[in-house]
Amino acid sequence: MKFTISALKSISKFKLPELFSNPKLKPLYLFLIISIGLFYLMGYQEVTTKGPFSRHSYRQSDSYAFALNYYYGKNKFFEPSILFVLEDKGSKAVSEFPILYYITAKIWTLTGVSPLVPRLINLIILFLGLFYLYKLSYKILKDHSWALLISLLMFSSPLLGYYGFNFIPNIPALGLAIIASYYYYKYQTSSKVHFLILSTFLFSLAALIKISSLFVFLAINAVLFFPNVLKIRKKPKTILMQLASIVIVGAIVFFWYLFSKDYNSKNLEGLFRQDIIPIWNLSSQRIQNILNTVYTSTIIQFFNPFALIALGGLFITSIVFWKKTNRSLLLITSLLFLGITMFILLFFDGLDAHEYFLIDITVIIPAITITFLTTLKSLSLNLFNSKSAKSFAWILLILAMNYNVVMTRAHFNPHEKIVTQNIPLPNRVLEYWNWNYYDWEVHFKDYEGIVPYLRSLGIKFEDKVISIPDETPNKTLALLNQKGFSDYHYSVNYKGSMATVRKIELGAKYMIVQGEESLLREDVAPFIQNQIGEYNGIKIYKLAGKE
Repeated sequence: MKFTISALKSISKFKLPELFSNPKLKPLYLFLIISIGLFYLMGYQEVTTKGPFSRHSYRQSDSYAFALNYYYGKNKFFEPSILFVLEDKGSKAVSEFPILYYITAKIWTLTGVSPLVPRLINLIILFLGLFYLYKLSYKILKDHSWALLISLLMFSSPLLGYYGFNFIPNIPALGLAIIASYYYYKYQTSSKVHFLILSTFLFSLAALIKISSLFVFLAINAVLFFPNVLKIRKKPKTILMQLASIVIVGAIVFFWYLFSKDYNSKNLEGLFRQDIIPIWNLSSQRIQNILNTVYTSTIIQFFNPFALIALGGLFITSIVFWKKTNRSLLLITSLLFLGITMFILLFFDGLDAHEYFLIDITVIIPAITITFLTTLKSLSLNLFNSKSAKSFAWILLILAMNYNVVMTRAHFNPHEKIVTQNIPLPNRVLEYWNWNYYDWEVHFKDYEGIVPYLRSLGIKFEDKVISIPDETPNKTLALLNQKGFSDYHYSVNYKGSMATVRKIELGAKYMIVQGEESLLREDVAPFIQNQIGEYNGIKIYKLAGKE
């Protein structure tokens, strides 16, 4: 009681208005308010309890599976696993550095398993990245309005809108790379080594999660390398520190690559790609098919097409007036553009259906915009400071953000009024989202809330189940929070009932079947004599001979 009274007295002496009047903290408070507003504007509150679903739920479920294994299976950090079991190889596999999945599992020990945790972790890292982008923009431009606009403009990409509150690892990698860029700038402008150490650490962590997040790191170091070499006699420490940073990041990424290659070769090799899929290995017909898809689908997921054209115009303007542009920024942006072009060529075969590959290249949006604004500031300071110019830019930002809202919410529910009564989307886009939503409602929505029911039947996480139908490794298994088997691999390598017999040999105890038509399958019908439960039409059977 005495402690409580003492605490209340202490709180009463604390002047809250003074805290909020601190000018150094005002940008942070503003960003917190904006972040909360964006959370509801994008419709994230509608999907907080949903596991992997909508577009690329296949890859989402892989990420979710890693976290579930750390939680239920209590895996060691360097022993990541998925839910799917492949023959006698088990379920050990690795893709990106699993630090965030491990952290998710630790938080779950306090909160219980919830998809909200990994979703929030990714979103918080992204929003922190956008906050540091604002800070970086302000340090370069010395204008709060333009700096805030640049940060929000980057978020107006539908890729960040949808995948920001998701399970895809590219998002936190991008956020960490942006924060690292800010501290690298702080090092360059102050020569304080601790900023370089922090930047190097963040770039390394970003690269471990997704190596494609290193675009900015590579561009910055390429631009600064030769000037630092020329100053090597006067300032040898500068080039040595830069080389040390490059070597550390490169070494960390290299050793992780060696570990992941070795780990997967001993376990589930081939499940996660660790190579390139370049354009020069494709047939002309395949290239044309991908280009058609990029034109009709992928680009509109990346950015508003009109805004993308405008962005190209800003870049060309900066090049034309290069004498008035910040040279270093222009070189960095140009190298970013070249690097992104090379990246697209190296992973061209995935662009027809894997637009999340492009999350990392959204850094070109603020790079071009900041570079252009340095040009504008040099050409006409009055125009740069003009309220009319800023108002016009903010109107365009609102239109771009509205486009993002429509595209993002269409992923969640294309029948919402904010989607249907907003800007018109092409029929092919509406038809796709309507089909996607219908597919979820018919085939996957029934799994929501099934985990407590499975536990009430005595089915534990480690009890291997057969989940049918599912042609992916982890999609339905992630919704079930279960280890086990799907149709992936087995439907190709075994015919009829032999597929189920093989799974039973590997330890399957239960069969979980969705859809009446699935009960007629050759690999299902002989094994459904012992039904022990049903949830939203999903039938659960105990397999003979399994206790």
